[in-house]
Amino acid sequence: MTAYPNALPAGASIAGYQIVRVLGAGGFGITYEGYSPFTGKRVAIKEFFPRGIASREGNTRVAYSENDQEIVQWALKRFESSTLDHCKLKHPNIVEVIHYVKDNDTGYMIMEHVEGETLDDWLREREFLPTEEELQPIMSPVLSALTYLHGQSMIHRDIAPDNIMIRDDGTPMVIDFGAIKLFNRDADETAQSDSYYSYAVMKEFYSPPEQIRQDAKLDHRADIYSLGAVLYRAFSGQRPVTAADRMHDLALTKADPYVLLAEAAPHIAPHVAAAVDRALSVDANERQPEIADLRAELDWPDEATVPTFVIPREDGVEPAPKRSMLPWLLPLIGIAAIGAVVAYSNGLISFPNSGSEVVKAPEPPKLDDVKEIPQAPVHVPDSSAPKQETADGYMVVIASHKTEQEAAAALANLKAKLPSLFDGHDAEVVGVDLGDSGRFYRAMVGPLTKEDADALCGEFKRNNVACLVRMDN
Repeated sequence: MTAYPNALPAGASIAGYQIVRVLGAGGFGITYEGYSPFTGKRVAIKEFFPRGIASREGNTRVAYSENDQEIVQWALKRFESSTLDHCKLKHPNIVEVIHYVKDNDTGYMIMEHVEGETLDDWLREREFLPTEEELQPIMSPVLSALTYLHGQSMIHRDIAPDNIMIRDDGTPMVIDFGAIKLFNRDADETAQSDSYYSYAVMKEFYSPPEQIRQDAKLDHRADIYSLGAVLYRAFSGQRPVTAADRMHDLALTKADPYVLLAEAAPHIAPHVAAAVDRALSVDANERQPEIADLRAELDWPDEATVPTFVIPREDGVEPAPKRSMLPWLLPLIGIAAIGAVVAYSNGLISFPNSGSEVVKAPEPPKLDDVKEIPQAPVHVPDSSAPKQETADGYMVVIASHKTEQEAAAALANLKAKLPSLFDGHDAEVVGVDLGDSGRFYRAMVGPLTKEDADALCGEFKRNNVACLVRMDN
């Protein structure tokens, strides 16, 4: 664990769990993967270890300077009470806190270990920006989790792509509930003494302006800002300008350097871009009052559809033997035959004449004959069919980048991956002037009729490529 010199060594024991590795470290704690050699269960263990104040004596014990003892003890109690509150949370998209342990002169929050990858990793590994249809099944449950959290009079205060895990089955999980303002006393306590430290827990690009100010009182609208920042990062591929930079420029020039999402990600639907922009308002009073309002403006239903994945059976694995149904069917067939004869003799049923056509239902395919689930065919508008005459035509925008080279590379890559979607169509990179915000470059296909452009854009989206249809002016 050389990357984390202050971390516990591998093999150290906390509450019967052996430390396996460091999962991450923040301003006031280090998170480990723990393993029980008795039960085989894996957990995540968060150690209270405030950076810049704590140090390590030997391999395990945490030490603090004499001058910091009072504030550290207060902060440690806050960490403990926060952990106990989180133990009461029960939500399918919130990581479960299992236990709290005092050891090594510090505290440890023990949580379930979530197997999977973070949203940050998921976004980094993608070659193309996610469509709204792809992102909604991930973020909609996150909105539900935070709605539940706010209903418990709690706020997360550290929502970011690296604190949203995606399980192997696609289920999103909100993690890391330790981001409390550890070293902020209440206003009356601060007024009584100037000897207390003040330390604001925040995350660059994702924390709201009020979280920077030491005297600000945070509420659930801080989480709404962070949610907006996560959506902005996902849809545009870039993080929004920091709250500190926005406050600085607004104070000096009265101009907000924030780039609207419609400009940063022109493929996103206008109502979605407007909802994200509102969530990222500098003034908390201008944001959506509740997450329910953000959900309504995004036009996302309350029930999130979690993506599922088909796990194919490995080759060579024999299916379970099927139990013969013949012993059960023979008596039933006999009873049914007798009943049919009686009904026919009484005129209750009749059979078709020899000249009548009998329609036979097709037999369903046998499970063993199904080798894989075929992908939906890719529709390509027929370029040989007569086109509707339009004044300017329509273009399908499939990539937006800051440089012409990036846009050209994205276009070339798409042509290589999805050649059938480009057959019979022209494609080009066009620069767009945004005035003071500079320029960006779009890779576009067309011109097409509105009907064909919509159909082509739909096929791009089905192939995980974000796009939008625009008039070719």
